[in-house]
Amino acid sequence: MIRILRHTLCLALLLTLAACEKDREPRIEVSTGEIHLPGDASSGTTFTVSAEEPWTLSYTGEGFAVTPDGGVRGETTVTVTASEPNSAKARRKLGTITVRHPANKDGYPVEVYQRPAVATQTLLLYMPGRGLINYYERNIEGVSAAVTNQIPGDGRILVCYQPEKHSSAVMLEIYYDRNKRRSETKTLKTYDGFNAGNPEKVRQLFADAAELAPAQNYGLIIGCHGKAWIPVASGSLSYSMRRSAEDDLWAAPPGAKQTRSFGDKGYELNITELKEALEAQQFRFDYLIFDDCFMANIETLYDLRSVIGYIVASPCEVMGDGFPYDRIVPHLFETGPVADRLAETCREFWNLYENEYQSTTWKEQSGCISLAVTSQLDALAEVMRRINEKGKQPFELSQLQYYEGLMTHLFYDLGHYVELSCGDPALVEEFTTQLDRAFPPESRLCTKQFYSQYNNGSNPVHFYTGVSVSEPSTKYVAENRMTNWYRDTH
Repeated sequence: MIRILRHTLCLALLLTLAACEKDREPRIEVSTGEIHLPGDASSGTTFTVSAEEPWTLSYTGEGFAVTPDGGVRGETTVTVTASEPNSAKARRKLGTITVRHPANKDGYPVEVYQRPAVATQTLLLYMPGRGLINYYERNIEGVSAAVTNQIPGDGRILVCYQPEKHSSAVMLEIYYDRNKRRSETKTLKTYDGFNAGNPEKVRQLFADAAELAPAQNYGLIIGCHGKAWIPVASGSLSYSMRRSAEDDLWAAPPGAKQTRSFGDKGYELNITELKEALEAQQFRFDYLIFDDCFMANIETLYDLRSVIGYIVASPCEVMGDGFPYDRIVPHLFETGPVADRLAETCREFWNLYENEYQSTTWKEQSGCISLAVTSQLDALAEVMRRINEKGKQPFELSQLQYYEGLMTHLFYDLGHYVELSCGDPALVEEFTTQLDRAFPPESRLCTKQFYSQYNNGSNPVHFYTGVSVSEPSTKYVAENRMTNWYRDTH
């Protein structure tokens, strides 16, 4: 009797499970709920359908095609292709794809969007040379970490660097893959016979970026070398300069920590050559971020005033880590004014080296940064010209704030120089007012000291206006008098 009861209960349980299994809807998994097609009509985007039973799909809307229209048990890749470019300035919705099992009434929707053919912004990160390649790779990882389903949105991010050798380069795009739900990298172009010291090669590189990723606006970041206005032909600055040697080389003393000044000899551009490469473009970069040493220098910035609207740079050396790219990239793709986005970029840089320097490679509390509004530099030069016409009052050069650890200093604080050398308080006040317009005080940020590879130590910051000048230096005097800043202010 007990045995019969057990068999009855087991049969009842099996029948119940079978009924539940019969009533259970076959499993279907769709890899994404949104498809974002490229702005042109040349390539498609995919998603996957994993199912326990055969399935079908249908779609509403227009401007795209879908293949296949169904699948069998297992995983199937579905390709969605735009049939026409999106000439609008904004992303548009094309329609909805619905994946269904015959027993399922509602289905699984996949919304189809198309990005604009012309991006809202293309950001180019250009990192020439091989000497800092390990830092470059970390920087690229930082950019990738910043890319999400929201960033860069309808913008695009390109990276050009030299992962293999000085004679080649690669142009990459970092983008968000909604199907894989992570950032991905693809190669857009490779360069053989590349030379970062050849102005024509660099000019073509900038042009290629605009052709490969046309945009309404453009931003540029340049990493690596940082010699400010010092001509390539003048040779070098070096540890030997501490001994007043003539054979100067861009070389650090033994055991010095890595900064971004000391790049690859023989592959450098003069600032005037960089200006010409930018001037030759059919478009204009809205801003330039120098991830390099010494580039917040008035002789340098003045040369670039006609080709760049805003420039972020440091008057002293930048530690090897450079900018925190995972933090600055989101700001660069915000929708507010360019100056506001760059102000946040300055703050992120300063915060890293002021408050979080223990997380950097060299653990140096060393980070000075500023934002230059280049449209204000002509007016600054005009006030400086009148100051020079008045003549200079004597002052002790040793009192002047410097921005490197050389025995013969090359870069001094511009505002401090005017304050000490100009004997007319009214002119000093006028200069200071215009300096604040050209270099907004809220974006002039500094740590209490800066590290210099030249003396392998920390140097105090007791006066800071965020921009340097080389005129007071006793080094490269003749070359400095040939700069446009010197000529226009004397």
